[in-house]
Amino acid sequence: MEIITGVYLFFILVSLYSVFLVLLIHLKNRKNLFDEQEPKKRYALSVLIPAWNKEESITKTIQAVQSIDYPDYLKEIIVIDDHSTDKTLEKIKQCKGITIIAKEKNEGKAAALNTGIEKANGELIVVIDADAFPEKDSFKKMIGYFEDPQVGAVTSTIIVKDPSNLLERMQAIEYYLIAWGRKILDFVDSVYVTPGPLSMYRKNLLKEVGGFDTNNITEDIEIAWKILKQGYKNKMCLAAKVYTDVPKKMKLWWRQRVRWDIGGLQTMNKYKSSFMKKEQKMFGLFIVPRFIISHILSLTGFFIFLYFTYTHLKSFFLKIFYNIITETPMLTIEEISITPSVFTFFIFFFLVITMIYTMIGLRSLNKAKIGIKGNLRVGIYLIFYLTLYPLILIHSLFLLLTGNIKW
Repeated sequence: MEIITGVYLFFILVSLYSVFLVLLIHLKNRKNLFDEQEPKKRYALSVLIPAWNKEESITKTIQAVQSIDYPDYLKEIIVIDDHSTDKTLEKIKQCKGITIIAKEKNEGKAAALNTGIEKANGELIVVIDADAFPEKDSFKKMIGYFEDPQVGAVTSTIIVKDPSNLLERMQAIEYYLIAWGRKILDFVDSVYVTPGPLSMYRKNLLKEVGGFDTNNITEDIEIAWKILKQGYKNKMCLAAKVYTDVPKKMKLWWRQRVRWDIGGLQTMNKYKSSFMKKEQKMFGLFIVPRFIISHILSLTGFFIFLYFTYTHLKSFFLKIFYNIITETPMLTIEEISITPSVFTFFIFFFLVITMIYTMIGLRSLNKAKIGIKGNLRVGIYLIFYLTLYPLILIHSLFLLLTGNIKW
């Protein structure tokens, strides 16, 4: 039991450190959250839209990109159909003013992007998912960051498009918090993912590092780590927004999150040698350790919770059985105790710091004033939504260890 108590205390200390670190970075930079970098020149852009079985959204995505406020002569649009089995390619061919690459076999998103990079003429590569819809001014807000020669990639704020059911609204809250948290990491050069809905890259850097990893099912995480390891920085433009479709059903949501976790684990394993490497700066000293420690703590905390629950339930039912056999009272006044245990203190503490983190993040994005229903959704998000993550991680580990890796 002393070991378990020590784990609780270590978990609390790590949580305290993480929260206070975020709060300090936030307080120091809260006035600069939505800053934009003014570009000194106009970059030629190659917009890559990889698509596979996206017949319902691909046309609207292409139209959204075509309507972006950026000179047409500096913007080429390359749509790569990854051998879709529906009407995606047919829909793409109906669009004008784009370059179409139709692959003869399905090789995955990373391979599709690498094919597009080879055909691209722009100085900057813009990656947009086939179910994402960037705002008209998003490109102009992002390109200024590339005035710094050390910037290798820039990403944006991803917003859930038209959330309707409870699951989509939960994801909307999550995406707001992800955007805020990613901007906080920006201030310490630790943006560890450049998501597919809208991210920009230097084309020469992508070629230098060998493009996207075709063996990783979350190529947007792996490429970000690859860029950081090369000594470049990833930036987050909170002011640039892109809307995206999200899973509407629990089964699809679970599958998506398992894929994210498997890809993260693949990336973590690939770059584990960078752990605490001083010469790799924040990547080796913060990002890699943060990922490894957070995964270990998540699994450890979950299994300790199961152990604690099992032992207490076992004790409770054995006591009931004994009382029935001996015909003694089930409960006496002397047995009632309101003294909190280390476990109850840990649970309470963890909920409090999570609530603080959540509300500061939502307020920072002007999303805290969301009414009674909104506050109820935040509560559901904290209590139920987040408790699923250890289960997803366990499922992901099982699939990874058994080699059952699918997109």
